[in-house]
Amino acid sequence: MIKVPRTIVPSFFTIGNMFIGFMAVIYAVRNENVVLSSWLILLCAFLDAMDGRVARFAQASSRFGVEYDSLADVISFGMAPSVLIYLFFFNQWGNVGLFISFFPLLFASIRLARFNVELEGFEKTAFTGLPSPAAAITIASYLIFVNTFFPGEHFPRILLILTILVSVLMVSTIRYEVVPRMTLKGSLGQKLGVLLVMVVVISLLIEPHALLLPYSVLYVLSGMVRFMFRLSQGKRLGGKKA
Repeated sequence: MIKVPRTIVPSFFTIGNMFIGFMAVIYAVRNENVVLSSWLILLCAFLDAMDGRVARFAQASSRFGVEYDSLADVISFGMAPSVLIYLFFFNQWGNVGLFISFFPLLFASIRLARFNVELEGFEKTAFTGLPSPAAAITIASYLIFVNTFFPGEHFPRILLILTILVSVLMVSTIRYEVVPRMTLKGSLGQKLGVLLVMVVVISLLIEPHALLLPYSVLYVLSGMVRFMFRLSQGKRLGGKKA
């Protein structure tokens, strides 16, 4: 009987993530179905979250798993969003649009390479820079939102700002919080965090088309707001010492 090592189990989710990301690109190019491909990116994000949780649960975290997960993420959260925004609108801007569409792939690959180099241990307490799944979800949720409520419109300036913003934030040093563990044990802050996650998940199940984009943008802005607050606090303290 062939014994399957525990370290392989999380890789099945990683393979699923990679395959669905590949499907998102193919469907977008072959069928020009940007909305379906955007939903597939969200599915990739779910599989990406699951492989880490399964690895920790099975005590199967490994350096190979980390490296392989990053390769899958480059496809699902770098290549796929770049192809989608190019087909959705930026192909109308010629070579300039091609260059802008390259941003999610470029900065996601840099971020993931930096993450692997700086990784210490397998348990993450926070992210340095916007996580690549969050950046991809923000772009995908924008495409879903616009196609649902404003069919035929593109709002290129908003898309341009959003693309540049999430791309640059991926390689920034701004801190972003991880999703809290789903347990009511711990401090009051942890319990409130779990309650907030539950409210977000339930509301998304009720009205995903309308709420995905606002929630994604709020998460993107949360790191920036905390960064600006800490920066202002540091300046105040520096002023008082002077």
